[in-house]
Amino acid sequence: MFSNLKNRIVSFFKSETNNKKLSTYALFLFISFSFWFLSMLSKQHETTLRVPLTYINFPADKVLVSTPTSFIEVRVKAPGFSILFYNLFNFEKLNMDIQQANTKPKKGGSEVFWLMNAKRKDIAEVLSSSMELIAINPEKLSIPFSNKAKKKVAIKLNQSIGLKPEIWFAKPLTLIPDSVMIYGEQERLEAITFIETDELVLTDVSENENHIVGITLPDDLQCKVEKIEIIIEVEPFVEQMLKYKVEVDNLKKGYSIKLFPEVVQVTLRAPKDKYSMLQTDFLNLSVDASLIDSEKTTLTVEVENLPSYIQLQRVYPSRLEYLLIKE
Repeated sequence: MFSNLKNRIVSFFKSETNNKKLSTYALFLFISFSFWFLSMLSKQHETTLRVPLTYINFPADKVLVSTPTSFIEVRVKAPGFSILFYNLFNFEKLNMDIQQANTKPKKGGSEVFWLMNAKRKDIAEVLSSSMELIAINPEKLSIPFSNKAKKKVAIKLNQSIGLKPEIWFAKPLTLIPDSVMIYGEQERLEAITFIETDELVLTDVSENENHIVGITLPDDLQCKVEKIEIIIEVEPFVEQMLKYKVEVDNLKKGYSIKLFPEVVQVTLRAPKDKYSMLQTDFLNLSVDASLIDSEKTTLTVEVENLPSYIQLQRVYPSRLEYLLIKE
């Protein structure tokens, strides 16, 4: 019985006349379906669509308690064409700016939330202009945060700054700010003592300059400050070699001492506008005779009365041999 039925079906499709009839039926069926489908697409429909979300501007001092939802559902009324186009070709996401959200303090953290009716305009921009927004689910979108541990650390400038000849730093480099608050796990923060900047490379600096550099932060730490300002102040200097006689301090009574040599060379650098200071006898060079003992054959030359704006480059010789004479 089944064999006869199979043979009749095969012979039906092999028949040229029947194949022509079948093709005609299929063509009219396709045309009918097309008109029906186009008619359905042109009509208004109510449906629920998903709008994907992307979150921006996460707070550096907070950590997410749970992963926030990646979408919201919206009930819309729109032509079928618009609904089909949205589902196939719309890749826009709704930006949820955490800095612009409402905040409710909680023990050990806070809750960030949005009343979604206030976001209707933004949602409408993601949807097609032909869609009528009816309802939003959820009506309130919230994200729980917990507080991170924090620690204030110094900023260390990673720099390679070359100055032109006869130019030096008028002041130490200024960092604004010179320290920042960092956030992360408590155990991780305990191991951090400073944060480095991106490398600042300069050559032949001869004038005051300001630069902005980023800070280099480990992936597991956060900071609200991303960049700092570096202030460089330089000035021309002059260098001069002077000769000074070395004095002896704390010599015991009944003794005299002979130094070898008695005069040393001192190389100094001073700002160009303070050059006249180098022409005066403002330094005091001495050795401390109370440090004499049987194991020492030399004494260290000490320099006193050196102004902060003058730089001591060299004392030669810096240690003097001596002959202690008992009178």
